[in-house]
Amino acid sequence: MKITILAYVILTCQVCIGQIKYDYYSKKTLEQDLLFFSDKLTAIHPLFSDTTFSKKWRKKYGSVNMSLKDSMTQNEFYLLVSPLLSYLNDAHSNFLCPLDQRKRYMLSGGLSFPFSVTLRGNSIFISEYYGEDSLLFKGGEEIVKINASLSSELLNEMRKLVGGNSVHIRNKTIEMNFRTYLWMIPGYENDYELTVRNRSNQPLKVFVKGITNDQFIRNRKRFPSLQQEQFSLSTDKNEQTSVLTIRSFADLKGFCAFADSAFQVIAEKNTKNLIIDIRGNLGGRSIVVDSLMNYLTHKQYSQYRKIETRISSDLLAYYKEKYPEKNEEIKDRTLNELFVSSGNTTKPHQKKFRYEANLFLLTDNLTFSAAATFAGLFKELKLGTIIGEETGGTIGFYGDFWFSTMPVSKLEFHISPKRFVQYGGTDMDKGVIPDFSIPGKNDSILEFTYDLIKKQGTAGNR
Repeated sequence: MKITILAYVILTCQVCIGQIKYDYYSKKTLEQDLLFFSDKLTAIHPLFSDTTFSKKWRKKYGSVNMSLKDSMTQNEFYLLVSPLLSYLNDAHSNFLCPLDQRKRYMLSGGLSFPFSVTLRGNSIFISEYYGEDSLLFKGGEEIVKINASLSSELLNEMRKLVGGNSVHIRNKTIEMNFRTYLWMIPGYENDYELTVRNRSNQPLKVFVKGITNDQFIRNRKRFPSLQQEQFSLSTDKNEQTSVLTIRSFADLKGFCAFADSAFQVIAEKNTKNLIIDIRGNLGGRSIVVDSLMNYLTHKQYSQYRKIETRISSDLLAYYKEKYPEKNEEIKDRTLNELFVSSGNTTKPHQKKFRYEANLFLLTDNLTFSAAATFAGLFKELKLGTIIGEETGGTIGFYGDFWFSTMPVSKLEFHISPKRFVQYGGTDMDKGVIPDFSIPGKNDSILEFTYDLIKKQGTAGNR
C-alpha cells in the first residue's frame, strides 16, 4: 500500500466535530448502498460458495441493516458496515478508511493525537511524538491507556474494521490509520491523558495537548523520512556478499530496470553469496515475481499449486473486455461455479547475468501476498536458504482483489474473486516457514545470515 504525503496528513489531522458541516445520508439511501455492497460481495467472493458461511454472514448483514438510521455520516456508516468485510478474514477484502471527513477536519485547523504508534501483539508503543516538547518522549514507551480506554480495548475495536489471517498484517493497517481510528471510534480529540510505561517499565500518567496540522507538518521534520527505496543493492567491502533488498513487487517497469543493472553488477563483482531481503514486502504483482525468477533459475515453475475462481457476471464482463484469452476459458461456465485451475507454467527467460552461486532469502511476518508467494516458490525449487520469520502471507489465501465504490456514501472497498494455494507448505493457515527461524529484533536476521555465510565458507548450496 502506498500513501502520499497529503493523504498521510489527512489521516493524522483532526478537529472538533461541532465546527464541521458534514454530509448526512438518509436510511433509505444507505439501504441502497448496503444492498449494492451485498450484491457485489456475495456474487464475487469464493467464500459465498459455502452455504454455511453464507448463512452466518447473512445474519450479520441483517443485523447491520436493522441498525441503519436516518442522518448518518460517512464515518458512522463505515464503522457499521466495515466489520461485514473484515468478518471474511481476508486481507485482500476490506473497506478503505474514508478520508472525506478527515479532509474537512484538516481544513478547519482542529487538534489531533500527537503520536504515531507501533503495535506489537496487543500492545501499543510510541513511535514518534509530534508535540512541541521534543524531549518529553524518547520513543518505545508503551501506551497502557488513552483517556478512559485501555489500549487492549481500543485495539479490539479497531480490529473489527480490518480483516486478515495475519495479526501482523492487520496491525500494519491499524498503525497507518491509528490517529483516524482514535478520533473516529471513541471520538477523542484536543487533550489526552495517557498512562504509559517508560523504558524502565515504570507506569506514569502524562497529559499531552493535541496538535494542529501546522504543528504536525513542522514537528514531523524532527524524524527521518519513513520512505524506503523500493529496490537497492549493497555489497560488502570484500565483494563476496551482496544484499538485494526488494520492498515491493508492485512496480514492473521500475523493477526490470533495477534488476538488469543490479544483476550485472553482481556478476561483474563475481559475488559468491547473494542475500535477497523481502522483509516488510507487502506484495504486488505476480509478473514482477516472474521477472525476478528470470535471474535466479532456469527451471520451469508455477507460482501456485491451485487457483479457484468464482464465476460471476462481473468476472465474465471484466475478462471479456480485458483478457479475451482468459474469457475463452470461463465463458461457458455457470454463475457461482468455482473454476479450478493449476497455475500457469512459466519458463524463465534466458538472462545473461543469471545468478548461480549461494542464495539466501530473508523473510518476516510482514512478508505478504506476492512476496510470500515468492518465498514459497523459492522454497519449493530449493533455490537456497530461507532465514527469518514465518511469512505473514499464508499458503492458502484469497486475492486478485477488485475495487468498487458505493454509489451514495462513496465508501470504497475491495473484494477477492479467487482463492490461491501457493507453494512453501501444506497448512493453509500458516505462512512459509524459514529454514532458520530467527526473531526479527533489530537486525538479528541479517546478522545471523552473515554468521551462517562465514561458517559455511564458500561451499555452494544449489
